[in-house]
Amino acid sequence: MSGKLPSLVPGQASHQRDQPSRQQAAAFRKLKEKIPKSENEWQDAREVHRFATPEDVYRTVLSLVQDIQGEYMPEDLRRLIYIAVCCVDHSENEAEAYHKYRSRVHAKDDLREFTIRNYMSLVRGLVTLLDGLYLKLRHRGFEAALLFAPLNLGALGYYKQAPDQFASCFPTIEITPEVQSSLALYLPFIITTRHPEYRYKKVCRALGTNIFNEEEYLKFVSVLQSGRPIPYVLPAPNTPDPSVASPDNKGRYDPVRDQWLPVTIPNLTGYKPFTIPESIQQIIARAGKQQDDPVSQDILGAVIFRFRWSRDHQEAVDRVIDVLVS
Repeated sequence: MSGKLPSLVPGQASHQRDQPSRQQAAAFRKLKEKIPKSENEWQDAREVHRFATPEDVYRTVLSLVQDIQGEYMPEDLRRLIYIAVCCVDHSENEAEAYHKYRSRVHAKDDLREFTIRNYMSLVRGLVTLLDGLYLKLRHRGFEAALLFAPLNLGALGYYKQAPDQFASCFPTIEITPEVQSSLALYLPFIITTRHPEYRYKKVCRALGTNIFNEEEYLKFVSVLQSGRPIPYVLPAPNTPDPSVASPDNKGRYDPVRDQWLPVTIPNLTGYKPFTIPESIQQIIARAGKQQDDPVSQDILGAVIFRFRWSRDHQEAVDRVIDVLVS
């Protein structure tokens, strides 16, 4: 056997170098074709993927969270969910995570751990990309990724390599209340509901995302259990205390301007953020609607009324003070 290397015909080397770039371009062309460009296209895509009516939304999400064996899911989406589950398992026991993943996909033992780790990196990369789209797409970003976009492993790799190009495939939309938002296809919601043995925060850490706090997940579960999706707008991204700067929190989100703004308040440590429980927020909301016994105020150049301090107002104040001093 000769030790000579096979010779390349003229142009063969450059052709081989061009292959990945052509494949990447083809992947993004296909992604652009799949992502709706207008509201009419979006509604048409929802019809095709059974995600248009409240009944469709409920049935589709229910199939995602109950289809433990994945028989009724597209192959690429099923594999994506299995890899995401592997990310969570991996955070506890690496060897067991690899074993469970091979079992779920009916793979042989020769599926190398290095390969599975690469798969996990691709899925975490997609989650990061969707977090980046959240401000301009809200729930539609998750919907487009899981239902409309190509999710084969090669495509996931190209998306991760070119995040700006990935983002450019998704048009900015007007954010309005939609029933799809109350059952958002946020991957940690799906994984935690499929596997209640996992804690929501643990799933988020394993996937490297922190868009929503646990309260949003509980709302998702509540709507799913009721079987009645409702028009809803998901909140601004979950962040640490927005008034405090820290090494991990370089700014605060301004929902009016829909952008992140720098924080100039110095770093504070050793303080516990004060949060008002949901039950008291409801009392405050009810009190805000109580405007009894208006009395006109005689102020030149202004029309001002003073309203009676109601029992609901006092109850709200008392409850907040109780929480504050407890």
